[in-house]
Amino acid sequence: MSVHLHNSDFTNISIRKILIDGNFRIGIYFEYNDQIKQKVKDFGARWNKALRCWHIDYTPEAYNEFRRVFPAHTVITDSASSKSSPAPGLKNNHDTAPTAESNSEIPHPGDASGHNPHKADDKNGFGVEYISTTGKYWVVKIPYKEQLSKGLKAIKGVYWNGSYKAWMAFRHVSVKQRVEALLGTQGLLPDNYWTNTVPEKAEEKIVVEVHEPDRRMMQVRLPRVSSVIQIVKRFAGSRYSKSQECYLLPSNPQVYENLVKIAADYSFAIENKLPDAYLNKRYTPSRRKVEMALTMEKVRNLTPPAARDFVDAFTDLLLATNKSANTIKTYVHAFVSFLRFTGYRDPAGIERKEIVKYLGNMILQGFSPSAANNCVNALNIYYSEVLLIPHFELKLPRPKKEHRLPVIITQDECIAIFDNVSNPKHKMVLMLAYGTGLRRSELVNLKWEDILFDEYKIHVRSGKGKKDRMVMLPYSAVAALQSYRELYKSNLYVFEGQYKGEPYSAQSVATVMQRAVQAAGLEKKATVHTLRHAFATHLLEAGTDLRFIQALLGHSSIKTTTIYTHLTKKGVDKIESPLDKLMKEHKNSGKSDGIV
Repeated sequence: MSVHLHNSDFTNISIRKILIDGNFRIGIYFEYNDQIKQKVKDFGARWNKALRCWHIDYTPEAYNEFRRVFPAHTVITDSASSKSSPAPGLKNNHDTAPTAESNSEIPHPGDASGHNPHKADDKNGFGVEYISTTGKYWVVKIPYKEQLSKGLKAIKGVYWNGSYKAWMAFRHVSVKQRVEALLGTQGLLPDNYWTNTVPEKAEEKIVVEVHEPDRRMMQVRLPRVSSVIQIVKRFAGSRYSKSQECYLLPSNPQVYENLVKIAADYSFAIENKLPDAYLNKRYTPSRRKVEMALTMEKVRNLTPPAARDFVDAFTDLLLATNKSANTIKTYVHAFVSFLRFTGYRDPAGIERKEIVKYLGNMILQGFSPSAANNCVNALNIYYSEVLLIPHFELKLPRPKKEHRLPVIITQDECIAIFDNVSNPKHKMVLMLAYGTGLRRSELVNLKWEDILFDEYKIHVRSGKGKKDRMVMLPYSAVAALQSYRELYKSNLYVFEGQYKGEPYSAQSVATVMQRAVQAAGLEKKATVHTLRHAFATHLLEAGTDLRFIQALLGHSSIKTTTIYTHLTKKGVDKIESPLDKLMKEHKNSGKSDGIV
């Protein structure tokens, strides 16, 4: 199901000249709207959390593209901005859109004056706004205030949704009362409380139809419920078809079962218009293919029109050389940032001193040395392999990396973490993280076929750097893992997600660890990766050869593994501080007067 936007929907879109990281940008403001949000993302707009707006390049090309999509917008002219150069495309009165004069800070998205008719002002002067009802939740926008955020997080049933950039409040009378009391806005939330038996609209249903162009896919039309749409978008192989105005999903039985489950969870009807034998197990999508498709979509959204020719040539080369999805995202992001700094000029004509200036500017802006090194790597690949400059090497002074020791937890602290997890799946994933040293991504993508019970080994496929390796399967975990398999009957992934055939979310694993650390009362900032560090450190303390640890962790260089030699407690315990030795000798001599 799709909603077409008309010109009347654009009247609440405003733009203004803003400054980000020392560069002028065109800020875009509007009330929360999924369709408008997607349209601004389509022509390369990016979100700025600090200014709470979307923004595009401050160029005539970018402005003309924006004006083509949103012809009836409002231009806000600040007194500070008006003293400098006018907005691109607005020179010589080329724009006929109305102009609002304003001397205030960034206005509320939705009105040139900053006023929103649906916004309520509470007793403390905070502006809050009820947006919509989504599934089990009310969506509420609240300007950031530290005390308000802490208060909202303390209310059970209320959480921050990063995708919506809004607060989600469970539709219950007690939640309504507590939220309105905190915000001082009586009557802000409606009385449409959630019940698990009656759908909000009786006519809402999920419709599944044949996709004639490619019968490996099926057309799925969804109700306009954002939470349902977000679930379906995360399915492997899911994509939206603008021409068909529906989602296209792989036509295999498992995906259809998941749609039936969603319909049951939300009390929707499901209308199956597929002929017999249309669904086929062979149409299970390749996760690598899906991952690369999502990566390329993110790259396209990141790339502004002025940089597309350069970025397309760069991504083609990265794909042809079989770079991983993460490497492509990292290098393209670094390359686009560099192009933005140079005004999207042809990189072939940019001199070395300008590249060095950009790297220096990155450090001044607070970027990490790793980010600067990624930029150097990306530029080296572009100049030597895309532009085919013979024997090219960008010999630049590499920013010195900051070597920080990772957080390490003791064996007693590991036990305390495990003891504070009651859910069998949650406990098993954390125990395997510590017992095998697997990365979080390797854990969630672990399949039952990779567990070699007879050999007490785990086959890690396509780990970091696309390398396979064998790691130990702890003897103590075998019985627990087999019992877990009986409890959670999944055929593919060891840790299956909410829906069949989908792996467990990596973010969910991180949340499990965070809650366990808090429940254990640990003050250390421990994450799932901390369990990997603990695995290596405790092996080294037990006398395991460093080369074996390198192989188990999947490190390509022994230098990466040697960091754990700085963390072993037993080696440090054997060393006596010279101060301790001095004070001991001084005390034995009987001359301790005047020394603490």
